Amino acid sequence: MTGRCERRLWQADRHETIENRGAENDRVPAGRTGRWTSTGTWTLAGILCLAIATPVAAQITAPRTLSTVPDRTANLEEQLTNRLRAVAPDQQAFVRHIVRLTEQDRLDLKLVVAVERYALKRNSVLPFPYFERAIRYLAEKRGLTIPAVRQFATTAAPTP
Repeated sequence: MTGRCERRLWQADRHETIENRGAENDRVPAGRTGRWTSTGTWTLAGILCLAIATPVAAQITAPRTLSTVPDRTANLEEQLTNRLRAVAPDQQAFVRHIVRLTEQDRLDLKLVVAVERYALKRNSVLPFPYFERAIRYLAEKRGLTIPAVRQFATTAAPTP
């Protein structure tokens, strides 16, 4: 019982302000009353406000307007490119090929969306390799051969 009381007293003594410490004031620098000073707290608050207010753009594809009424929903190619983080030109060409196959009704749209969700569940940071492997496997089971991503690589210089 006395051990707990002594421990509580020691902790309370450790967290006292400088004014209440008495003779220990000689060892503490003047002007310091606790762990955070008022200027340090305001500086931290200012940094947090700047971090929250900074705009961040994360969309890969450029916005497009095809008609007079702008459509805010993404088409399948934009959705796959953005959600699967297909940033390399060969990955984007692979996504375009998958979209073309779904438009030709050679691949089912529900299958493509299901594989996209599977890839996002497997690895939300880098889902594209999981998407590629799964879509090629399931297409092969249905009798459709899809080439690997490296087959879509080009030797042309990228355009800015």
